[in-house]
Amino acid sequence: MSSSITLATGKPLDILTFGEIMMRLSPPGKERISQCETFEKHAGGSEFNVAAGISALGLKAGFMTRLPQNEIGKFIRSKIRMSGVDDRYLIYDTTPEARLGVYYYEYGAAPRKPTACYDRRDSSVAKISLSDIPEEAYESTRLFHVSGISLALCENAREVVTAMVKKFKEHGVAVSFDVNYRANLWDEETAKACIESLLPYIDILFVSEETSRRMLGRTGTLESIMK
Repeated sequence: MSSSITLATGKPLDILTFGEIMMRLSPPGKERISQCETFEKHAGGSEFNVAAGISALGLKAGFMTRLPQNEIGKFIRSKIRMSGVDDRYLIYDTTPEARLGVYYYEYGAAPRKPTACYDRRDSSVAKISLSDIPEEAYESTRLFHVSGISLALCENAREVVTAMVKKFKEHGVAVSFDVNYRANLWDEETAKACIESLLPYIDILFVSEETSRRMLGRTGTLESIMK
C-alpha cells in the first residue's frame, strides 16, 4: 500500500469486495471428475476469498454479489456468514432464469495436475445492474476491492464494475484492484484496454510481472514497471 493513500475512518466496513461467488463441486479425495459418482460442494470466488481472509485478520469485511433467490443462494449466504463476512449488500435475483455459476474442480495427484471445468455463463451476477446497488454502499467502506475476473464475465458486468469503481472514488473510497488475468474469460486486447482505462482510479494494484509484460505491454526492469 502506498504511503500516500489515506483511508477514511468511521465507516461500517474496513473493506467491501465485489465479485462472483461460485459453487465448487469436487470429487472426494483424488478421484477423477470423469469417474466419480458424488461431488462435495463448497463456495468459492476470488473476491470472496479476499473478504474472508481479511475478516480472519480481525477487520470488518463485507462482500457484494448477486445470488439466485433459492436454496442454492441460501447455501452461499450461509457460507458467507460462517466466514465472518458481512452480507448486508447481497443482492438477490428473483427472475426465473436466476442461477449460480458452477465449477467442477479435480484435485491433482502427481504427476496429474488439477483440473477445472466451468459452467458460469449467464449467472445472476453477470446480469447485475447498477441500479441494484444501494447508494449507501458507496459510503459504507474505507476500501473497495474487485478483480479482473469480474470485468471479464461479460460486457454488462464490465460496464457495471467500471461505473462502481468510479462511484466509490467519487465518495472518497480507496480502490484496490487485482488484475488476475484469465485467458479463458477474455482476450488480452480487450483486457488491456479495459484495465488501462481503470488505472487512474486505482490506489492499490495487484499484478504479476508476467501479466505486466505480456498483457499490459510493460518493458524494462521490474523496478521500472512498478514505478
